[in-house]
Amino acid sequence: MNVGEAVRFAFEDDQWIGKLLVGAVISLIPLFGGAALTGYAIAVLRNVEAGSQHPLPTWDRLGEYFVDGLLFWVATLIYSIPFLILICPITLVWILPAAAGDNQDLTSILTGIAGLVSAGLGCLSLLYALVLWVLTPVLQIRFAEAGTLGACLRFGEVFRFLFDHIGSVIIAQLLVWAAAFVVSTVLSGVIGVLSLVPICGWVVGALLGVLMVPVGVWLVVFAAHLYGQIGREAGAAPVFV
Repeated sequence: MNVGEAVRFAFEDDQWIGKLLVGAVISLIPLFGGAALTGYAIAVLRNVEAGSQHPLPTWDRLGEYFVDGLLFWVATLIYSIPFLILICPITLVWILPAAAGDNQDLTSILTGIAGLVSAGLGCLSLLYALVLWVLTPVLQIRFAEAGTLGACLRFGEVFRFLFDHIGSVIIAQLLVWAAAFVVSTVLSGVIGVLSLVPICGWVVGALLGVLMVPVGVWLVVFAAHLYGQIGREAGAAPVFV
């Protein structure tokens, strides 16, 4: 996995400033912006798999990006159903102690039961959350290759791909997390220091705060490039670019 390529590829595009700024503005639109940015990331992934020299797309297919992002969200929601099934009873089980009324002994027993059930379901929820975490790159790769929701719902193929490339997927996700942590920590630290300087520091700090939005777009395309490398290394040719 070429991390350096994933870091610098966006800046090698002659129009990278405009593309990241447009993405930042679009991402601020509620619902639509998030879906469009997700679809844009899928387009980046698709270009990386295809070996495009400049994989950072333009924003002239905004409607297509929105639809792709929305379909990907649907796929993610379907895979999240087991997580929701595990989470919901954790809230409901705490109704049991209240049903005991003034009976202190029964209340204590039901509270203990609710605690055990919550702990058990909480551990299972955490485990499945980790599964969703590593499934995200695979689902994006599958969707980028076929462009259909159905490709993400071939569960056997999805999990087979995950198991075959689990090492690369985990490394990619850790790199994305590390990049987000470093960027947010550095910018937050600089903004915190600048906030101690009256007027000029506040102004510069506010500008850096605004900078977080296009940086967030860069993080999204950085992740997409890593996922595209996984797909390319797997030898799967995209259906279309």
